Amino acid sequence: MKAALSRFLALPAADRASLAEAVSYLLAVRLAFALLSLTRALRLFGIVQGEASDGRVAVAEAQEVSRAISRAARHVPFRSVCLQQAFAALLMLRRRGLAATVHLGLAREAGSDDLKAHAWSRCGEVAVSGVPQARGFVPVAAFAA
Repeated sequence: MKAALSRFLALPAADRASLAEAVSYLLAVRLAFALLSLTRALRLFGIVQGEASDGRVAVAEAQEVSRAISRAARHVPFRSVCLQQAFAALLMLRRRGLAATVHLGLAREAGSDDLKAHAWSRCGEVAVSGVPQARGFVPVAAFAA
């Protein structure tokens, strides 16, 4: 614990702020999805179905959000799954005025009829969370904030 705190304090102030923001959003999304229906949770966060139609695309800022979400997801004291990471990233992107879309996709398990699901986020065409793991998944829904 002491080593983790030392590493956190050694980060530049901007990285510490982004990491703290990512932890906050991951926790908020986890709690909302655990306590509310998906519809209510999305309404609470002001997230609507569809692709992002407004907002700017800034590669450096989107990559900063991506790093913060990835780092926070590894260190929070709960399991942070792709769905939580994608929506937390969407909220961070929106806070910066960036275009943000979460995609939900489905794929068949190899050799069976079972489906598996995955969520990933993008800022325009910039991958933010879960995009490399999305290969083979067919997008079935998109959400924007």
